Amino acid sequence: MPTFPYVVVNAFTRSPYGGNPAIIVLLPPGSLAPNTPTPVLDTPTMIALAKSFAQPIIVFVASPSPDADDGILDIRFFANELAPLICGHGMFATTKAIFRELLPGLKRHVGGGALVRFRTATGFYEIELPISAVEELAGEDRDRVRDTVAKALGKDPSELDLKFVARGAGKMKDYLMVILDEHEELEGRDVNVPVLLETGPFSAISLSRLTPDKDHAFVSRVFNPVCGIMEDHVCGSAHTLMVPYYASFPQSRVKAGQEVYVRQVSPRGGDLWVTLDEEKGVVRLKGNSKPFAKGELTL
Repeated sequence: MPTFPYVVVNAFTRSPYGGNPAIIVLLPPGSLAPNTPTPVLDTPTMIALAKSFAQPIIVFVASPSPDADDGILDIRFFANELAPLICGHGMFATTKAIFRELLPGLKRHVGGGALVRFRTATGFYEIELPISAVEELAGEDRDRVRDTVAKALGKDPSELDLKFVARGAGKMKDYLMVILDEHEELEGRDVNVPVLLETGPFSAISLSRLTPDKDHAFVSRVFNPVCGIMEDHVCGSAHTLMVPYYASFPQSRVKAGQEVYVRQVSPRGGDLWVTLDEEKGVVRLKGNSKPFAKGELTL
């Protein structure tokens, strides 16, 4: 029977009980290459494993085959049946697994042209994700989002002050970004997550606000009810929408080219240091991650 090593890494935290868990499964070299004639695991099997682990993300990673080694790793992400283009916390956790050599034989380099780049510095890990453009929602679409978010938060829509509502553009069109008034509390708040399905078919719904706290610029929470995941404990990719928005907001401490500390205030919580690099067109996410468990899959 085939066996595959795996590790569990909590991204954006130093705690074994915090951050966002990711399952990282190492497959044989070349087995995830595009158009490979003999995949080791087909897509239905990967989806079944994602559901069995019941974690926010499962990452399948493989080195290139020896005869085509360009240093670029092949990676696939699954959140239950959804296969996102990129998962920030999944990539972040995989970075930890690579540099700590938690998965045997996985190379510690990524070649040029990769979608995600990473480096380590002073005990932190850092990845770069492309800036995501957004399309502002107005009229009936904005009203629907306001009414739905108010219902999820247990408020009357007339009492909910939305500063901005937008969806991601292009490949990030399934992301919804809702900016709340800075007085709207998010940490420790009960949210009726299934109600958020009424916003539309969004795979990730972020709620965030500025904070008067001088230690961190803004706080956020992210929900994924379409994927069957009530809350995404720390969502890296959602910051590719939020960070550029807050950098354009005069009252925000987020400024292009300057690193700032932000928090995701889910029950598990997460800490990120973010930088908007407009020249390169990326958002840099820096933080810690904690290895939690390891084992072998036997299929």
